[in-house]
Amino acid sequence: MTTEHAADSADHSPRMVARRQAMIDAAAAIFFEHGFERASLSAIVRRSGGSLSTLYQLFGSKEGLFEAMMTQRCGEIMEPLSAPDLSALCPRETLTRIARALLDLLMDPEAQGLWRMVMGEGIKFPGLAEIYFRCGPDILLAALRNYLAGLHERGAVYCPDAMAGAQSFCMMVHGEQFFRIATGLCPPLDDGERERHVRTMVEMFMRMVGPER
Repeated sequence: MTTEHAADSADHSPRMVARRQAMIDAAAAIFFEHGFERASLSAIVRRSGGSLSTLYQLFGSKEGLFEAMMTQRCGEIMEPLSAPDLSALCPRETLTRIARALLDLLMDPEAQGLWRMVMGEGIKFPGLAEIYFRCGPDILLAALRNYLAGLHERGAVYCPDAMAGAQSFCMMVHGEQFFRIATGLCPPLDDGERERHVRTMVEMFMRMVGPER
């Protein structure tokens, strides 16, 4: 059963919605603590409440649960791109909101643990890496590509290769520092450091894609 079919067949009552969220939150913690291979669905159920039958009803499998978790996290990052009238917003401010959301996620210990897990177990479980990129980075890049392409068409920025622009923006926010923090060589950025990094990277990117003259 796929995640989509499992979700379609699930009870959408407030109680079941709350149970689903509890399982996603518990899964994030268990995956972070134990890795994907050693993560036990029984442990996730014990932490979240409910039953294995409910978990299978909602997600279909461990991979389906991981996919649901990644889809949700990505949706949280992309919330600024869901504004009703995005075209009316200042590109600099929109990109600043996206950069803040992305950096907050990158600084989250659980997100770093998931990244380490995918890097460490992705060769053994290629489906894990596929889910990670399809439900995370690929969605983010596609949304940013579409947003930058729209700005380019309106002349708000000069970005003829919108995908390259999206990749550059994400890597600028991501930075080399993420690898040092995720591997424990450096402490996470504090609030002031995050804001300075976001403002600096957005300003640099806007200078790169300033309107064509």
